[in-house]
Amino acid sequence: MRLLLRSTSVVLPVLALVACAGGSSYQRRGGASATVDGAAPATPYADAAAAKAAFTRSDGPVTATLYDAAWIRLEPDPASAPQRYPEYFEGYTTIGVSLRTDNFVQPTKETYVLEDSTGQRVSTSPEKYRGDTLRGFGPRHAAEFTLVFPHVLSKDVAWVKLTRVGDGGGVVQWDLR
Repeated sequence: MRLLLRSTSVVLPVLALVACAGGSSYQRRGGASATVDGAAPATPYADAAAAKAAFTRSDGPVTATLYDAAWIRLEPDPASAPQRYPEYFEGYTTIGVSLRTDNFVQPTKETYVLEDSTGQRVSTSPEKYRGDTLRGFGPRHAAEFTLVFPHVLSKDVAWVKLTRVGDGGGVVQWDLR
């Protein structure tokens, strides 16, 4: 589910990165060949699942997938990608987030901070989310939402980091070089 968010900074359009929910086998940080303004084309991936996994990070309760053409173009029906991911194609840095917690969580009351190696720092909160109560062992609550940041991602950016300012925290980073 895509959700638009409010940001505390001015909108700066450019091609951006992507994120989406993944599993516990993902890492907290790592490299990803992102499609960024002014850079060479991204490293080719075998299929959409492999490419999406390369853009997924986890830390504590947070699993985040950076949206990027490297995996979006490998999904079925690439021609309709701009309709499925409009914020990404408008030049925003977009990240799909999944939270898994023991306690009830309201992402709309939390702050998410995106910063990069060039010193840019923007924050936002989702306007809405999809929540669920989980069964079985482990975390008891889940929330899914999309973060949209007015953030310029260019070839000068070496890394981008997402920090959850909320109970249980969570920091994930994508190294882009």
